[in-house]
Amino acid sequence: MQLSENFSTDELKCDHCGRCNVTPELVSALQSLRDLARLPIQVTSGYRCPEHNRAVGGASASQHAEGKAADIKITGLNVLEMYLLVCEVPAFRNGGVGLYDGGFIHVDVRRGRARWARVGGKYGPIEDILGSVWKEANQSQS
Repeated sequence: MQLSENFSTDELKCDHCGRCNVTPELVSALQSLRDLARLPIQVTSGYRCPEHNRAVGGASASQHAEGKAADIKITGLNVLEMYLLVCEVPAFRNGGVGLYDGGFIHVDVRRGRARWARVGGKYGPIEDILGSVWKEANQSQS
């Protein structure tokens, strides 16, 4: 079933149980990102039922389990380029964004801003990874 012009339940459903309990806010923000990027977006992880979330080592209060998050790759872009585009979408700019050395980015529509990065299996502040690029990107968003 189509959730928006470019996203379907098949892309955002739980890999374990097949349910697709995502919020309309997430779908809308993903569609806004797709429209902005004008490039295909691959969802590598969308909704996760509690059992699947535990199995993959997700956080106990995971935004995926609340239907508010997706891990994505944008065709032809690196993690930094994806990050800069994601920050142009208000729901993501004001929500959660995580950068992963696996070449994907986590986006969510939580209430409140959160930023992090995982490199070499270790989590840390995103600014430690991006350095001056982080500062410039955040100054332009203020």
